[in-house]
Amino acid sequence: MKRSQKFLLSLIIIVGITYFIAQTLIKAGVFSSVSSVSDYHETTIKAYPGVEDITIDSESNKAYLSAQDRRNPKSTGAIFSMNLTDSSKKLVNLTAKFKLNEFRPHGISFLSIQGKKFLFVISHKDAKNDILKFEILGDTLNYISKYSSTDFVSPNDILAVSENQFFITNDHGTRSKWQILFSDFLRIPSGNVVFYDGKLSKIVSEKLIYPNGIALSADGKSIYVASTLEKGIYVFAPQTQTNYLEEKDFVGTLYPPDNIEMTKNGDLIIGCHPKLFAFMSHRKNAENKSPSAVIELDHNDLENQKLLYLNDGSTLSGSSVAAPFFSKNKQQNLLIGSVFEPKIILLQKN
Repeated sequence: MKRSQKFLLSLIIIVGITYFIAQTLIKAGVFSSVSSVSDYHETTIKAYPGVEDITIDSESNKAYLSAQDRRNPKSTGAIFSMNLTDSSKKLVNLTAKFKLNEFRPHGISFLSIQGKKFLFVISHKDAKNDILKFEILGDTLNYISKYSSTDFVSPNDILAVSENQFFITNDHGTRSKWQILFSDFLRIPSGNVVFYDGKLSKIVSEKLIYPNGIALSADGKSIYVASTLEKGIYVFAPQTQTNYLEEKDFVGTLYPPDNIEMTKNGDLIIGCHPKLFAFMSHRKNAENKSPSAVIELDHNDLENQKLLYLNDGSTLSGSSVAAPFFSKNKQQNLLIGSVFEPKIILLQKN
């Protein structure tokens, strides 16, 4: 190879690496500024550490919260409920009575079907990961069953679609800390989506970059999957016979997305991490603040995005979920949780 050709090749490699690093920093929010945005009255509610996921039963106006002290990985977590019509906003531990071994809840999914209500919960254990199913009976939970599979490698969020069927996102295809760190830095598409049909599991979409929150559109024709590191939403069409997911679109978001909750009219409400490196620092030390954000995506046009809430992390660091519910005056309110904080934020319209 001639010297000029070697120089050109080296230049192309250097430009490619520089471009990749720049894109990584941009997607991580390194160059974005954060200033407070909120049109709500904010109330801080003391909670168990690490309310990472929240979902709401709009019929009963009850919120279900998945919590674990995630800086203490050996700790036991719990599922809490909150009556949103009760002015005290008291959190009630629904799982203390079960004495579940190594119960470390992560993503949760509420399902109302044929007059019954269920809560599906991802639970992390030392050696494996399980999906637990509870039936909601008034103000209590009744433990029904547990699902296990070698496909549940690194489950992050879950979408229940029937009494014994659900989708989960594996944010990584491995549990190796070094491989996870390597794939995150290089944004390697090692994640996937798994479908469990009641008896067996199978990977229905693969080679995804850090798939996180998952949700079903109101018409049942689309499944949304948040990609935190790619800063956007995958849009899939579930195939009726096979349940494989056909990718239809990928839509960039204002900030790196985490969990997805749906409004009554089918819009997407997403908790976001505006600055991922700040979030990584917050993960190591609670004193290091990580900005929080909530965005709303129009289900008719996902490019149409509205910033509902933005904070520098002083109020709440590391927002992971924003669950919408409606007050008596029909105003949309939000309940925001985070990955590590011992509190949640209630945002109410005046």
